[in-house]
Amino acid sequence: MDRDAPQEVNLTYAKYKKSMVYSLLLLLFLSAVLAIVYLMSSGNISREREMRQYAELGNMQASLLAELNIVGTDLAYYAHSELAVSTLEEKDPKAKGYLTSLMFQIGNLYKHYDQLRLLNDRGDEVIRIDQQRDNSLQLVPDEALQNKADRYYFRELAGLKPEEIYASPFDLNVEHGEVEQPLKPTIRFATPIYSKAGDFIGAGVINYKGKDLLQIIDDLNVHEGDRVYLLNHKGFYLKGEQADKEWRFMFPEREQLGFDSEYPTAWRQMQKAELGKVVTDDGEYYFSRFKLAPHSLFNIVNRESAYLVMFVPESTIQAAQQNLNNSALFAFLLVSPMFIFLAYKLAGSQIEQQRLFSKLTFDARHDALTGLYNRSAIIEYLGKSISRSRRQKAQLAVSFIDVNDLKKTNDLHGHEAGDDLLKGVASVINMSIRDGDFAARIGGDEFLIVFVDCDGSCASEIMERIQAAYGVMGLGKTGKEWSLSFGCTQLLHQTDDVDSIIERADSLMYEHKTGQKNQLLP
Repeated sequence: MDRDAPQEVNLTYAKYKKSMVYSLLLLLFLSAVLAIVYLMSSGNISREREMRQYAELGNMQASLLAELNIVGTDLAYYAHSELAVSTLEEKDPKAKGYLTSLMFQIGNLYKHYDQLRLLNDRGDEVIRIDQQRDNSLQLVPDEALQNKADRYYFRELAGLKPEEIYASPFDLNVEHGEVEQPLKPTIRFATPIYSKAGDFIGAGVINYKGKDLLQIIDDLNVHEGDRVYLLNHKGFYLKGEQADKEWRFMFPEREQLGFDSEYPTAWRQMQKAELGKVVTDDGEYYFSRFKLAPHSLFNIVNRESAYLVMFVPESTIQAAQQNLNNSALFAFLLVSPMFIFLAYKLAGSQIEQQRLFSKLTFDARHDALTGLYNRSAIIEYLGKSISRSRRQKAQLAVSFIDVNDLKKTNDLHGHEAGDDLLKGVASVINMSIRDGDFAARIGGDEFLIVFVDCDGSCASEIMERIQAAYGVMGLGKTGKEWSLSFGCTQLLHQTDDVDSIIERADSLMYEHKTGQKNQLLP
């Protein structure tokens, strides 16, 4: 029997199985790539958010300080002028008029000043210009001028050197001992004025409207959902998310609530650096600590530390993360079908290659008409079998077969009828020989069978059965017995080789054929 004939392969199942394996491998590869991209993108999102927040924080701080630098410049411009000295020391009315006009110009050019004042050495207001609710400026008449000798910012001037500027804490304006209503956030900048002889003769004072400073923060907070705080050095809210929590330090009778008490963990971390980020379960706090006063070009006294804080809620962070998650999922769902299709095509290609290779291999060793091995295959097998039988001291037999009347059948009935004879022989052989035996078509009408562990007698018995079955097959198909001639021999001599044993079997086949012809003679 043709034991080594390729088994029928279920190509659909094989392709499906390979497709599944390749799909799994490709999807695992895709998942690994997406995981790497996801982690890198997640880190980039965090870094970009950090860079963006620090940039926004730095922009706010720079804008606040630029605003205060203008205040310092304007104060020094009029308070350190010859007009101010002449007004205070010489009581020159013309100088006072020019100085008043100059202060008006400053107030009109820059609408952020609530008050511009000139005080004498006793704290009396000599010139005072107030900004009204409609942003117009009004010169306060002499009879309405006040004495400010008891105010802390005037007392602080006593020890200041010429051209030094005192910056007050950022608080609420107080009039006649009461916090002014509606609330008026104010920073006071004051500078002493000295005579040519070096005597203290008065001061220039600007009350800066703090709400304009806070408005800058609101205008520059461009990220929706972010909260911005401005805190004083004690952690009280100068600007918070709720108005009733702001300026609590100005009202001792109220609960002293501040950022430090509401967010103690973040506040403690903020004390350790001038710039940084604090991560909590609620979100990320970005902060910057700076001096709420004009820059170092001015000789500023009492620079108050303030904290500018930007808070990014965890919901905003998770929303960005969710967008990344959705993008990753979308990418996976988009690319996965392509990978699966690629796996299917790859598996199909490999199965087809395997099928073609198997077919080529089969065709190279098999006879196309009968499906039995061809001459080269059985010659190779017989050589190996002879060596194995001698090594194992086992028996080996060979049968040479010739199909009778093939040429006559082809001539009378056509080659298709002749092919039926050949295919019939192959079919009977396959049904009759054992699994370990080996059969081949070695020529037009010639066949060869190698019987393993079998002597000549055993081979002859099998051939008798084959001959009988072949005859019956012919009767069934054509109404006439088909016949064949055969010769059986076995491995006899040490000198036996492939050619000699085939030649001996061939000779015996001719003897058998001659005997068959003689039986047909009358």
